[in-house]
Amino acid sequence: GGDDVMACVHDDNGRVRIQHFYNVGQWAKEIQRNPARDEEGVFENNRVTCRFKRPVNVPREETIVDLHLSWYYLFAWGPAIQGSITRHDIDSPPVSERVVSIYKYEDIFMPSAAYQTFSSPFCLLLIVALTFYLLMGTP
Repeated sequence: GGDDVMACVHDDNGRVRIQHFYNVGQWAKEIQRNPARDEEGVFENNRVTCRFKRPVNVPREETIVDLHLSWYYLFAWGPAIQGSITRHDIDSPPVSERVVSIYKYEDIFMPSAAYQTFSSPFCLLLIVALTFYLLMGTP
């Protein structure tokens, strides 16, 4: 819990939207104040692709982590019903082995061949179905 979540959601109307959540325990609570800007999203060949920008730091906002710090990345995916996310499909989603800084280009290797390799800068995510971009941990 206590994690800042940026989700790329393919909704029932065929749109790809960026939604902001904050994990409370095991549940993702949608936060209406969404820091995502310049959103781009496509659903093509059963793949959701999204790209967005967000401020590096939002003062006095505890649900939006400070990206000046390094964080663990966690990637998870699962279904969305009527545009609302549901529990992700895997019990142990892939997590970066160490904290990652967005200021340095770095490949994030996931230990299983079932997972893709992701690049850290620019918050660009290419994942099948619903994509979570989750920043968690302590600096």
